[in-house]
Amino acid sequence: MEGQWRRANTPLGRRDKRLLAVAALAVAVAAAVGGVYAAQSSSRSDAGCVVVSMPSTMGGAEVRNCGAAAHTFCRLQGRVDGAVAAACRRQGFAADVKQP
Repeated sequence: MEGQWRRANTPLGRRDKRLLAVAALAVAVAAAVGGVYAAQSSSRSDAGCVVVSMPSTMGGAEVRNCGAAAHTFCRLQGRVDGAVAAACRRQGFAADVKQP
């Protein structure tokens, strides 16, 4: 290959150096934005909610009810399903579950 040695051993020109610097800066900015986004994303609060894992037709399901819906869920489903009743008691909705 004619000229291969010369191309491989020629130092980078001003334009090539600038292009590499811009590419490195873009990667650094993308990493910083991703880090800030990951640090600020918060998980949802379960305060005032009842979260129950229960069997479903497609495997397991997580049922999450908050506020008045949580009280109604514990009152109705707590009578039928012992696991739901236990979860409601553990999560502060014992007054809605009929005691055995």
